[in-house]
Amino acid sequence: MPRAGPRFPVEFPMASTRSNADRSPFLQRKLADLPTRPGVYLYRDKEANLLYVGKAKVLRNRVKSYFQSKHLDAKTRRLVSRIWDLEFIVCETELEALVLENNLIREHRPPYNIMLRDDKSYPYVKLTWKDPFPQVFVTRKVKKDGSLYFGPFFPASTAYRTAELAYRFFQIRDCDIDIDGKRGRACMKYQLHRCTAPCIAAVTQEAYREQAKEARLFLEGKRDELKARLEEAMWKASEHSAFEQAAQYRDTLNQVDAWFNRQKAATVDQEDTDYYGSAVLDGRACVHRLEMREGRMVGRREYVLEDVEAFDGAVLSEVLKRIYAEEPVPGRILVEVEPEDAELLREWLGSMRGAKPHLAVPQRGDKVDLLTMAQENARLALERKFEPARLNQAVLEGLQAFLGLAHLPRRMECFDISHGQGREVVASCVVFTDGVPDRKNYRRFKVTNEQNDDFANMAEVVGRRYKRLRDEGKDLPDLVLIDGGLGQLHAAESALAALGLDQLERASLAKKEELVYRPGTSEPLRIPRTSPVIQLLQRIRDEAHRFAITYHRTLRAKRTLQTELTTIPGVGAATAKKLLQAFGSVTAVREAEEAALVEKAGRAAANRVLAWRAGESPGS
Repeated sequence: MPRAGPRFPVEFPMASTRSNADRSPFLQRKLADLPTRPGVYLYRDKEANLLYVGKAKVLRNRVKSYFQSKHLDAKTRRLVSRIWDLEFIVCETELEALVLENNLIREHRPPYNIMLRDDKSYPYVKLTWKDPFPQVFVTRKVKKDGSLYFGPFFPASTAYRTAELAYRFFQIRDCDIDIDGKRGRACMKYQLHRCTAPCIAAVTQEAYREQAKEARLFLEGKRDELKARLEEAMWKASEHSAFEQAAQYRDTLNQVDAWFNRQKAATVDQEDTDYYGSAVLDGRACVHRLEMREGRMVGRREYVLEDVEAFDGAVLSEVLKRIYAEEPVPGRILVEVEPEDAELLREWLGSMRGAKPHLAVPQRGDKVDLLTMAQENARLALERKFEPARLNQAVLEGLQAFLGLAHLPRRMECFDISHGQGREVVASCVVFTDGVPDRKNYRRFKVTNEQNDDFANMAEVVGRRYKRLRDEGKDLPDLVLIDGGLGQLHAAESALAALGLDQLERASLAKKEELVYRPGTSEPLRIPRTSPVIQLLQRIRDEAHRFAITYHRTLRAKRTLQTELTTIPGVGAATAKKLLQAFGSVTAVREAEEAALVEKAGRAAANRVLAWRAGESPGS
């Protein structure tokens, strides 16, 4: 069992009670007194914050290497510069130290340990396995809720296609209604054979559970086990003369078999294998993991690491420990470099799996090809995620030069006004950060005094926006961009001056000739149409226009609804919406048959609509 060093406390994560001034002089003495035993060491800064947790076969040698080596990478040099105190926990074996190190890192997440940032931009297929009647749907959020998650899928359309196959093959529901078997009728998916309708008790819980088990096998890629289940169910149904049910199992079996046969990523090797390839770009590393189960690729995942200069065996060892501390260990793990302490890592992985996995660097054949695929995917992922940021940086620098801005315009906010002949006057404010949309910070405005005056409307909206930011002490943008010409720019300037914010950089972009106006001059800037700078401004302006006109159309649709069907006495917004959804337009409602109106809206509402159409009052 782990044992603490003899000179200082073992309680973790409580920091030492000594003051900073008293604590630092002990560092050299601690370094001199380190034991020659396996264990875990902990580095802390002046405020006793935990910086790093590491394990060592020999504590004295490992810890001293941080302070004696002249060949540390940049990240380690930054770590050493902040170390103010250290603690250690002695263990009986190096394997014990590895387990303890991993547990401490998982619990406390020190900033200088490698932390995998799992790529959450790709969707998963979720099977709510703990539910009495499990459902399948696509999600981008993974929660510890007892459900099963499959993925992530790339491209995203693959997730939706896989979920659709689960509905088609196994008739698993995708709705989130409470299942009590008391609904009056099933939805259309029951008629389309996409669901067995547990909502109306058309299937028992036990039978539905069997469907869910088969869907799970399909999502896990376990072809042979799934085929065996379907064949057994088919012959069993046939023996009981349930020929229609047997035919359904036969059709499902054929569809599933055809689906698996179309999968390109397959190999005759049936050993469950994870392949790891990596790429490094500008201090970031991406690790791409290919998951092969029963000879078929069933998943892929990407992890991003910060502050990595080279992907070597030490980094790979940390990556594997972080991953398999949370997930099942496959029978084989193929990597591009030999991990540090490979035998110790095999022993640790084997302690969780029950048997040591095969951990190796492939040398030839299909395994090398798949490893190369993982490396190529890692490279493409880095370029896809971070190369645009580098390009955007150059464009932002060009925009700064064109407009003569004092600071790089990392955050830009653009305003646009939208209305229909002075009605439903609205405005939008879209935010771009580092050249990309920051949609969570978009805002829309309903202009208080509706008037067909773009200048007054722009002044109102700009004033409202920055008065709030100023009063709440929030960050102001590096550039305020106005959709319009010189008049709109002057209106925004007057609003900012009234707030004492005339120091904000501002510009406007006129639509017709794409001229850029700046304060202090009536002469516009003409940026070449082929320049990425003007293209960025156009993209921001167009996004503001789209956001504004979408809001305007929403308000206009509400007004149209209110001035038509909702004028009928006794017909409210909910009934009017139901009628429009059923018939498509007010004209179609006028022309609908009485029976259709009764079916869609009920007898009472149908009578009111019929009376309105006849020019009568209900009840007359």
